[in-house]
Amino acid sequence: MADLEALTRIESTGPTGSSSGAAGQYSWRYALPEKKVLKLGSDPTFCDWVVAEDRMISRFHATLEWTGTALAVERRGVIKPDFPTPPQNHIWFHNKPVEQCVVKPGEWFVIGQTRFTLRGDADSEPECPVDATLVQRQEERSRAELEHVPFTNPSILLKAMEQLPQYLKVVQTEAALFRQMLKVALGALPKCDAAAIVRVPPDCPVGELRVALVEQNVRNPGAGAQGEFVPSRKLVRRAVCQQRKSCLHVWSTDPSNFSPMGGSDHNLTLGVLHQQGATPWAICTPFQDNSQYALYVSGRLVAKPPEPKADQSHLTEYQKFIEILVGLLETTRRTIRLTRQNAVIREAWPTGVRKFLDDPDKIDALLKPQERDVTVLFCDLRGYSGFAEAQGASLTAAWGEIQKALDTMSGAVTEKGGIVAGFRGDAVLGFWGWPNPHPNQIELAAEAALRIYEKLSGWMVHRKCGLGLTHGRALAGRLGAHDLAVVDLYGPVVNLAFRLEEMTKAYGVGIVVSDHVAKRLLAADSTLTKWRLRQLGSVRPRGMKTPLVAHELSPATATAAGNDNWVTGEWYESQLQQWNEAVELFIKGQWPEAAERFNDLFPEDPAAKCFVRYMQRTRNAPPPGWDGAFTPRPEE
Repeated sequence: MADLEALTRIESTGPTGSSSGAAGQYSWRYALPEKKVLKLGSDPTFCDWVVAEDRMISRFHATLEWTGTALAVERRGVIKPDFPTPPQNHIWFHNKPVEQCVVKPGEWFVIGQTRFTLRGDADSEPECPVDATLVQRQEERSRAELEHVPFTNPSILLKAMEQLPQYLKVVQTEAALFRQMLKVALGALPKCDAAAIVRVPPDCPVGELRVALVEQNVRNPGAGAQGEFVPSRKLVRRAVCQQRKSCLHVWSTDPSNFSPMGGSDHNLTLGVLHQQGATPWAICTPFQDNSQYALYVSGRLVAKPPEPKADQSHLTEYQKFIEILVGLLETTRRTIRLTRQNAVIREAWPTGVRKFLDDPDKIDALLKPQERDVTVLFCDLRGYSGFAEAQGASLTAAWGEIQKALDTMSGAVTEKGGIVAGFRGDAVLGFWGWPNPHPNQIELAAEAALRIYEKLSGWMVHRKCGLGLTHGRALAGRLGAHDLAVVDLYGPVVNLAFRLEEMTKAYGVGIVVSDHVAKRLLAADSTLTKWRLRQLGSVRPRGMKTPLVAHELSPATATAAGNDNWVTGEWYESQLQQWNEAVELFIKGQWPEAAERFNDLFPEDPAAKCFVRYMQRTRNAPPPGWDGAFTPRPEE
């Protein structure tokens, strides 16, 4: 595991005397996913990780990739149209401007006013100066106890709360939520110098004081102290791991209270505060969702002459407000997680169903299995097992090729308003007529089939892909086992679509449709501008008893080399009559005449060869009990 820590320090004025951004100190620390390219910049619209406060960082400035041992950083190039020029500021690594660098744990690079440090598991956290001194006031209060604490001057707090809708409406990620809530905290608590989201790592041993600073916003960096803002480990440990309550600590700055083990840094730091009459305080309030997160705020108490001591009465009210913010953080964080989960879950549902997911009552009734007249399209890639075996050494690359074809098939179904019921290995099952019937669903299914035919014409020519299209009654809805139910179809019409697709290999064609579908398509396109059909005889699908008339569906014109046969040519209508006569002779059992017609008029037609092969198996004589129907077989 490794984290990337970003620390931004923005001074109150820029080089020209004007403000260069929101003055202060900001930081975040995120865990790096392995072998995933992340975008780094200042605009959450384009980037995964954002430094919004640093105006010297471009909207999309660089890419990051953690390899497991080092972090590869590369400045963005030109990406049109959004980024026509590269970022103005370089990446600085080892005090040199670079276009790219490889950062190892403990090293850092700089962009603008932000230092990015790669933290490893073994990196030690900086010590907090106050942890070496005595706590002069220590109070713990539960959420229930803080509910009874009144606000003496709620106007500032209410004004800050009024900003919440504006802040929360731009929140889409957990990191953005933390960043916005820290702004709210600093706006509501005028005597607070710093606010941070901290976390006790889950692998941290009980006796070890280790705290991860997830996000911070420091209003006045270094005010009365040296170095960077560091939360009290002891306070965080007490609040998150021991009390599970909001904890308030006020520390002593009396030099006589310094721990002998604290060292000179602690003496110097708190000594300055003692001379200024400032007393450090902090509140740490844990999340109550078992996340090990907490909201940490800190500041200084300064006595106003002639009062000898600083007023501490407001700290309990600060505790209450911080507890309110933590409650909002928990709720909003849970909502963000649910939104992300729902987004993932939505992807598992067919596109045509997703619009109903926002209405649970409607989707529940909709998904109950019901009988419908559906149009079914089944598309299969052939030879997938052999292809996968041959490409065993590079399965990812092999799957990429298959996925392109599957995306084409499912995309065509969705584009024409159909439902993708799922993937059967290397095949796609799509259907129309559910959840709502459509008067033109057969035509839409045919358009989807031809779209796939156009996109996968090479697969069709080499007989590596086939489509079966039919129409009939089926049970549609949420089907399957109790613990794994999906949107699917059940009924003979589904099996028939499988069998029609199977026949494409025997006939050597791309799409085979049932007689009902063919008649509907001919009626819808009598001018033959969209598609063309030809009869493939009376067939008895494998495993079924009832015969039906099958047809080939083709585009109106040739879509690719190898598809320019007579069906898509200009002599289609005249040759179709001769084809139908040959098929009719075959059905009637007049096989010598049928074979002569097929061989003389359509010698190169793969469907004609299918008829001839079948006749040759019985020596050009119909078998006993011939009823005109046969089961097409591919070439052996």
